[in-house]
Amino acid sequence: MIVEKLSGGVEAVLNIDNISALKGATIVTGFRGFGMVGYLVSKYVALGTGSEKIGFIIAKPMPPMLLVEEDSIGFPFDIYYSKEYNILTIVNRALPEKENADQYTRAIAEFAARVDSRLMVLAGGLNKNFMEESDAYKYRYLKNSFAGNTVQLDAPQMEKGLGVMGPLALLFIYSEYYRVPSVVILPYSAVEDVDYDAAIRGIRIIAEKILQRPVDTSLIEKEAKEWLEEKEKLSALIGAMVSQEGGEQEDRHKGMYM
Repeated sequence: MIVEKLSGGVEAVLNIDNISALKGATIVTGFRGFGMVGYLVSKYVALGTGSEKIGFIIAKPMPPMLLVEEDSIGFPFDIYYSKEYNILTIVNRALPEKENADQYTRAIAEFAARVDSRLMVLAGGLNKNFMEESDAYKYRYLKNSFAGNTVQLDAPQMEKGLGVMGPLALLFIYSEYYRVPSVVILPYSAVEDVDYDAAIRGIRIIAEKILQRPVDTSLIEKEAKEWLEEKEKLSALIGAMVSQEGGEQEDRHKGMYM
C-alpha cells in the first residue's frame, strides 16, 4: 500500500506497490450533477470494464457516509483500475464539501499529472432544455488545449453562451494548469430527475470514441429498468391516494346545499 500526498492535504491511498503501475491510464470521473450523469457514468464504467477497487481518496473533511455497493463497501471517493483497459476511474459517491471543492479537484488533477494520464474524461449532464429535437448526437463536449488529437468526437463542441459549473468546471481548469489532456463529455440530461438514458449514452461515447472497445452496460440497464418500475409503482400509488381522497370529499359533501 502506498499513500500519495497531494495538494491541500488530500491523500490517495492505493493498494499497489508503485504509482508507475498506473502510467498512461485513461482517467474517468464525474460528480452528482444534472441527472446524476457524472456519478452514474463513472460508477458503471468501473463496473462495465471489470475494474477492481485499488484505493480511495481522503479529503479534509471527509463526507460522513458509506454505501453498500455491488462489489464492496463504497467510500465517498473510490479509485478503480482495469489493467486490461488501462483505465482508472474515480467514483465520487459524494460531493466534496463546498468550501473544499477547489482543493479536492486540484488534487485529482495533480494525481492525473503524476500518473501521466493519456486523457482525463470528465462526465456530466447538460440541461436537455437546450437540445433541439433534430439533434442527432444528443451530447456536447469541451476539450482543453492539451487534448489535441487524443480524442475525436463527432458532436459539436458546446455552443457559445452555455457553460459548466461546480467541481467539474474546477477539475477542467486544473487539468489545464497541470497540463493533463482532458475532455468534458456532456450528454443532454434531465435536470431534476435521475437520467439513466443520458448516463448510458455517456458510457457508450466513452466506449466507442475513447476506449474504442466495448464496455458492458447490462448492470446500469438493469438498474434503470428497476428504477423505472419503482417510479411507476409510486406514481400509481399516489394516483390511487389522490383518487380516494377525492371520493371521500365527494361523499362528505353529499346532501349539502348552498
